Amino acid sequence: MISRNTRAIAIAELLLVGVASAILLRLWSHSHDPAVWALLVCAAVGAVLTVLGFRAVQADRRAATALEQTVEHERRLTASLELVVATRTSELEDAQRALQRMWWLGQQITLELNPQRVLQRFLEAVMDMAHADGAVIALLGDEGSVHVVIGTGVGRALSGATVPIYGSAMGRVIRTGHAWVETDIERHLEELDAGMYNRVHGTIASMAIVPISRRGERIGAVSVLTRQRREFTPGDLERIEAMGDLLSVSLENAELVETLRQAEWRFRTLFRAAPDAVFTVLQSGRIREANDAVRELSGIDPLQVVGRPVAELVVESDREKLSAALEATFAGNPTRIEVVFARENRGSIVKRAVALAMSRLPEADPPTVLLVGRDMTSEREMRMRLMESDRLAAVGELVAGVAHEVNNPLSSISAFSQLLLRDGGLTPSQRESIEVIKAETVRASHVVKDLLAFARRSEAQREPLDLNGVLARTLRLRGYQLSSNKIELVTDFAAELPAVVGGARQIQQVCLNLVMNAVHAMPDGGDLSVAVELVLRRKEGLEVSPPSPYLLLQVSDTGAGIPPADREKIFEAFFTTKPQGRGTGMGLSIVLEIVKMHGGRIDVHSEIGQGTRMRVLLPAAEPVLRAPAFASSAEVISRLET
Repeated sequence: MISRNTRAIAIAELLLVGVASAILLRLWSHSHDPAVWALLVCAAVGAVLTVLGFRAVQADRRAATALEQTVEHERRLTASLELVVATRTSELEDAQRALQRMWWLGQQITLELNPQRVLQRFLEAVMDMAHADGAVIALLGDEGSVHVVIGTGVGRALSGATVPIYGSAMGRVIRTGHAWVETDIERHLEELDAGMYNRVHGTIASMAIVPISRRGERIGAVSVLTRQRREFTPGDLERIEAMGDLLSVSLENAELVETLRQAEWRFRTLFRAAPDAVFTVLQSGRIREANDAVRELSGIDPLQVVGRPVAELVVESDREKLSAALEATFAGNPTRIEVVFARENRGSIVKRAVALAMSRLPEADPPTVLLVGRDMTSEREMRMRLMESDRLAAVGELVAGVAHEVNNPLSSISAFSQLLLRDGGLTPSQRESIEVIKAETVRASHVVKDLLAFARRSEAQREPLDLNGVLARTLRLRGYQLSSNKIELVTDFAAELPAVVGGARQIQQVCLNLVMNAVHAMPDGGDLSVAVELVLRRKEGLEVSPPSPYLLLQVSDTGAGIPPADREKIFEAFFTTKPQGRGTGMGLSIVLEIVKMHGGRIDVHSEIGQGTRMRVLLPAAEPVLRAPAFASSAEVISRLET
């Protein structure tokens, strides 16, 4: 508009100048007045100036228009740049938030070793980063199906669902490794598993499924859900996939930790339940760990054994050998030795022979040696029993061979003693002596039978017995031998004792062998003490378990005592310290066998120069059976003296 007005004014001015010039030219033609010529020149100059002014104004107008266009272009460019900057800023903020969430997720799942909590933290981070209303994680199972292991938000209803690997969008993502995105899932229901979709029908509108891979192998997928329609950008999918890679590493770490925990649990279980004693020992010789089997060897709780020197558990004579073996093992040489462990049990010291295998644990810090100890005591006892069985088998064959030869003269002696007893002219003293001959003949015959029964491990014949009566008869039979050896007998038989159920001949054999061993231990005379009493719980180191009535037979002498080296052998068959020809070594082994067959046990206490005490525990009859008293202690002594 301004350009047109300027052009009209310029034209009007030129027309006026032209009209004026025409008038002046006409006047000049009639009159050559110089003033007219001057006016004509001025009009020409004005016309020229008008044309020049018009062109100048036009140039200014064009310059102004160009300037306005430049300014508008710059404004538009500025607005475009501001939009780009705002967009990039928003993207950077999203990226920063995603990085922060990934960093937070990395921190959380690195510190978290529980797989279920790792998955929960991952879903929380994915929902926050993708601005989603729910998410689920599905993992590929061994049977070829996909299991939804966890869901949160609107996806919580999908937890525990199982979808096929074929015929479902999630299965296709896992198979192909390509993400599946749908803004409006109502249009693609045929691609979803019907059973899974029915759980969230009407609550979700958009879904994105991204695969989860581990070392190039797809192990599952994560699904992001929204209630409103939303378009997931490639950046969203890339970030979710990156977080999925982080999740796969964290899951692998959690699985490795769980595997390690289970392996350690299995090791601890095997370590504690191992039948052999297992130690770990430091270079200082102190125990670092010990299993439950150590209690059987040391008598000490495993927790109390930790920190103690391992050498304290063995007998003093084996400590130097154990220390040398440990030193060699720490030097890298596996070692095997046998030592004796000693422990206290109810006031007595129990020794166990133990075979130790030692080896240094590789890469242990501090240096540690593993000790595995196997109790060889039972094995040695079994070996000794096998040897004893072999010997007893030989004895059985020997006895079977000579039993006939022994029984023949015994039968003759018994027959003649019975004939003599028919003689009415015998004095009471003679009749009593013949009765003793007859009884001893019968007893000798029974001894042969008992020896055969011992070799064959036959069961004892059981009947209620008066232990006081059996002892009194035994002492009466050996009365002459006691007096001739200058042995003073002291008896203490408790009255009103319950009966013992057992074999009469075998119980008498026990009493006789114990008395005769005591007599042989005092060749120059001494004191023989025989006592019987009722024990219910405990008696000077003898523990009755479970508490029940027992009869305690105690035979003590004042002989030389048993050397410590022989105490563990006295019950072995054929072991004897007597000169050749004066003992068979079968007495105490038969005693032990008979006592065991009657459910009892035997205890030995001996001191060099002080004498020996043999104690036999025999279970009393239940219900308590009482036999009539045979004789009191005073009566027994008086009969022996006469």
